[in-house]
Amino acid sequence: MSRKYWKIASCMALALAMAGLLLLTTHAAGEVQEWTTDTFPDFVQGDLTGVDIWSSHGTVQLDHRWFLNKKVNDDSSDSKLAPRLSFALTNTGTTTETVFLAVWADERSEDHYPDIYFDRTINGGRTWLSDTLVSGAHLNGLGKNTPDITVRATDESLWVVWHETSEIDGGDPGDIKYATSSDKGDSWSSVSSVYAGTARLPRIASHGASGYLYTIWEDERDDDGDIYISRYTSSWSTPIKISDDISGTQQREPHLAVSGDGNVYAVWEDMREDADGQVYFSRWISGTTWNASNWMTNTRLSDPTMCGASVPDIVAGPAGVLYATWVEKVSTGPSCCTFDFQVVVAQSDDQGDTWNRTIVKRLYDASGGGAVSSYDYPSVGVDLSGKVYVAWIHVPDQTAYSDSNVLFSISPDRGLNWTTPRTLNSQQEVCGDAPLSLISSFEGEVVVAWEDYRESSGRQIYATGYPADNYLSSGTYARMLNPGGLASWGNITWTATITPGTGLQIATRVMTAAGWTEWVTHTTSGEVLAHPDGRKLEYRAVFTSTAPPGNDTSVLDKVVISYQPYHQTYLPLVLKGE
Repeated sequence: MSRKYWKIASCMALALAMAGLLLLTTHAAGEVQEWTTDTFPDFVQGDLTGVDIWSSHGTVQLDHRWFLNKKVNDDSSDSKLAPRLSFALTNTGTTTETVFLAVWADERSEDHYPDIYFDRTINGGRTWLSDTLVSGAHLNGLGKNTPDITVRATDESLWVVWHETSEIDGGDPGDIKYATSSDKGDSWSSVSSVYAGTARLPRIASHGASGYLYTIWEDERDDDGDIYISRYTSSWSTPIKISDDISGTQQREPHLAVSGDGNVYAVWEDMREDADGQVYFSRWISGTTWNASNWMTNTRLSDPTMCGASVPDIVAGPAGVLYATWVEKVSTGPSCCTFDFQVVVAQSDDQGDTWNRTIVKRLYDASGGGAVSSYDYPSVGVDLSGKVYVAWIHVPDQTAYSDSNVLFSISPDRGLNWTTPRTLNSQQEVCGDAPLSLISSFEGEVVVAWEDYRESSGRQIYATGYPADNYLSSGTYARMLNPGGLASWGNITWTATITPGTGLQIATRVMTAAGWTEWVTHTTSGEVLAHPDGRKLEYRAVFTSTAPPGNDTSVLDKVVISYQPYHQTYLPLVLKGE
């Protein structure tokens, strides 16, 4: 090498050394590590498809079935519309049982001008009793629409509100009426008024300790729609406006919840910033004067970057934790020309000051393929253990609303993670342009009701309940290990209880540079993982139950996977002369 080039090479080597540029080698090194799944925080990080990790923390097993779909209304003539649910606790000797309650608008007396009917189930939705007229004798040309129901715990009375108008199909605003029952719905009081004139879409909720009741509605006295509320102590108070928009745009679809400490929370769909709607929130704190000025300044809950947000619902859970749900339209192209839909749940444990949101499920490519599909009308519930339940409508094709489905998902950890949605309707004839209703008891019993087209006479109210007495026939749990780089694989061990008539199959696969390998099924705990080195490993546990009629399930207690991560070692770059 000439003196000139030796000098250049020396300078380059010095520069490389100063810059820390080194040769890289990768090799297996270090101790073998173990990745374990055996606690509730471990199991909740996996994919839950038809399996249950909440009945016995630290295990996974098959989830329960839902009861068969049952028609709620007795009479099948003409349409039944807008079901709403609640529940009451009934003491029977030494036990307390949950009675689920349903109300709906019913056109059996006159087409387009419904009355309000009531029914109940005493076995979690397996069967329903005989229905009862709530809204008094039918008057031709007067329609009662969009009812709601609650229970006043202080005297165990039932309260039902509805929208009443002479406009066909309840199209125009009208009066908010109500009736009560003191005998568990066997008979009903005469009809009275909450508010007369310009209202629609009422919702009612009660506070257990005080017995106060609250009714919220959309009111068109000043513009296209504002949100008003009234409180019942010994009579209904003068309505107060709680939406603070002054632009004249519409606020609609209100829902409310009352927490155990008496705070009142409201959500609604709001057009003040977006003609496609956003979801807004406000609250009143118990102990302050009941007036409009003590309602919180309206705050937006939905993501303003979305193409719109709509049809919210809200519930107050244990310790006053709030859960709100709604649907967002997600832009996937310029000016929302293409889009997805997603069901959102937001949680707040500070009375609505801050919220943490998760996506329950996203409907990808909703605008693609010619037929527009959608998600709509989510409804949310929560039990005393903190499990959160959401049901919503899935419309596969918006040109065929009568061929829709009801989807359902559970979050076992207060809204952070969600099970794979399950379809609740046994026939794909759910009405896709009408809300459903979900209610959950304190102990985790759930009932969902919807409008259904499976009978030729028109829309009927169908419902189902959970959990049924038996297990699903199959389900899958899956979890992924990411060691943070390339790894070699050791063994897989597991601990499980497999009873006669049930099955459990464990399989694994790994992610390599060429993609995922095929699944490899393991028959014996402790088997060597005969996979090539990879950057991720996924295991799945497939549960089956053939024990008729699903009376038992396998239980997986623990999975341990051993692996050895590769270490990346940087070696000095050495330059040699000739």
